[in-house]
Amino acid sequence: MAVSIPLMCDFLDSFDYEEPLSLYIHVPFCDSKCSYCAFFSVSGYRDDVKSRYVSRLVGELGELVERMKGRPFETAYIGGGSPGCLDVRSLYEIAGLVCRNGRPKEFTVEMNPDNLSPNMKCLFDGLFTRLSLGVQSLYERALEFLGRNATLEQTYRGLELSQDIGASTGCELSYDLMTCLGPWHDPLKDVQTLCNGFPSNHLSVYALTLEEGTPLFKRRPPLPDDDTQASMLCSVWNALEERGFEHYEVSNFAKNGRRGLHNCRYWDYRPYVGLGPGAASTAFKDGLVKRFDSKKSVHDYINGPCFGGVACEVLGKEEALEEFVLMGLRYKGGLDLGRLESEFGCKVTPSMLDGLDGYSVENGCLVPSNEGLLVADHAALEVINRLSRRLSQQS
Repeated sequence: MAVSIPLMCDFLDSFDYEEPLSLYIHVPFCDSKCSYCAFFSVSGYRDDVKSRYVSRLVGELGELVERMKGRPFETAYIGGGSPGCLDVRSLYEIAGLVCRNGRPKEFTVEMNPDNLSPNMKCLFDGLFTRLSLGVQSLYERALEFLGRNATLEQTYRGLELSQDIGASTGCELSYDLMTCLGPWHDPLKDVQTLCNGFPSNHLSVYALTLEEGTPLFKRRPPLPDDDTQASMLCSVWNALEERGFEHYEVSNFAKNGRRGLHNCRYWDYRPYVGLGPGAASTAFKDGLVKRFDSKKSVHDYINGPCFGGVACEVLGKEEALEEFVLMGLRYKGGLDLGRLESEFGCKVTPSMLDGLDGYSVENGCLVPSNEGLLVADHAALEVINRLSRRLSQQS
């Protein structure tokens, strides 16, 4: 059961600062909310509210950085919402504090094309190492369908600016695309246009899902059925692999080994601290796995105590095992079978993997093929069921 944590030290004391630790910062502000988006975000807030948000965030971040005892974060990621809704000075202050103990191995900031501006180039000189741009589509109709704030013209302008920032600062570029919108949308054309005109080492390609509570969910537009969706996804995956992209996670593709290190930390089930309203955290210490969720309220965040409004849930062994399996089987880092045994007491025998199509054991990990990625959730449930039976036999 989730319980309220009123004191700063209870939250911060839950992390092991001797181990590599990642950081996620949630910026909840948007110019307008996209029709498909289920993440916590708000629009219409004045600059003085954003300033108070930054002040609170900087206060919390300073406390966390002190706990690191001079060690840099392993990876860091600023997402939203749209971090570009903050002014450059605020982003520079936040990023500078993140890098106080040294630059993370990877430090990503999300941007929407309409928020990216030329004066942000300074943020990538010694601070951010990676820019993730939410393109979503290069169809005007698709952008309108998705409720995007950026027009097609603004999207192209943002892409051109991102290329300039990448060329002048050496930062890595990652672009997001949305697919499976309907028979009127050709995702291959999006891929072709993006790859030919705006080269990058990383792409994220997501199949549209209707999230409950979103405007698109309420409209219930006709979307491709499962078979059609699988066919569309496979055509996109094949096109990207032909262009030299490694399909390393269900929705992610990398060239030249440039996998997104921060998200790989999630899929490897490693600890991370989340700051900001609506941010989540996962802590591993003293044999416990704790999940933290910050309240989804800007008002409470800026007016309450530091690290206030954080709910904690201590995961049981089976719950933690399920998360570990679900994460590991969705990307080609794979499910670490040695860690499964050492941390959860589950030794996997060859017979336990019989009939598990699309997966094979490589270097001690259960790793999906492309076919396996298509059925990752189903495979994870099957593995969890088999492990649960084994654990019940042992007890």
